[in-house]
Amino acid sequence: MNETADARLFAALSEIQNATDGEAIEKLLDHLIAFYGLKSAAYLGTGIARAPDAEPYLAVTYSPDWVERYKDQRYAEIDPVIVMGLRRLLPLDWSEFGRLEGKQVTLFGEAGEFGLGRRGLSIPVHGRQGDRGLLSITSDLGESEWECEKRIYMRDFQVLATHIHDRVRRLEGLAPQPAHLSPRELECLEWIAQGKTAWECAAILGLSQHTVRCYLESARHKLDAISNTHAVSIAHRTGLLFQTL
Repeated sequence: MNETADARLFAALSEIQNATDGEAIEKLLDHLIAFYGLKSAAYLGTGIARAPDAEPYLAVTYSPDWVERYKDQRYAEIDPVIVMGLRRLLPLDWSEFGRLEGKQVTLFGEAGEFGLGRRGLSIPVHGRQGDRGLLSITSDLGESEWECEKRIYMRDFQVLATHIHDRVRRLEGLAPQPAHLSPRELECLEWIAQGKTAWECAAILGLSQHTVRCYLESARHKLDAISNTHAVSIAHRTGLLFQTL
């Protein structure tokens, strides 16, 4: 990923961290559309409110008319984006739905009329306290362009989904469970944050490259991170990194 793309990602992460309410989350989704040339974006969160019978959290860039229509028709009960997406561990491309039937055909036909893109991707997030999140984005790109877009930005989308979910959890009062990293895990992450490779970290710390990779893998696991970049971002946001510098 080039420097400009990295700057775009970290600008988005900073905006997420500074979000103070639902309106800020929706503005963030608007900015993601502009950043990545998307058609629409939506975030759905379940199990994140203090009240057990609370409605799912929803932030969207859709028109109010479409949101009202969606609720009136109770499309959530048959929408494969939700039915399949919340059960998944890996990102779900909407092309995986297969043949749509009955009311689902109507749902996606109307979605297009209300401005949703022809292609979609949903990224699930599974929290440690039973909470779940789903970031869904759509695009009007052609098939080959869409596949290229996913290859380039899939990491961004997964990182952003995790951070949006974490921020909404905090806004809704669901306390995070802090991770505890060992001194060696923190050392490795600190050098990664400064742009060093695993090989360079090993040379600096006097460890084997295999050992450094094991420390980084352990840190990613503890932080629920999908990459070293993601782990650095989470550790920095939660105050684990640079707190002694």
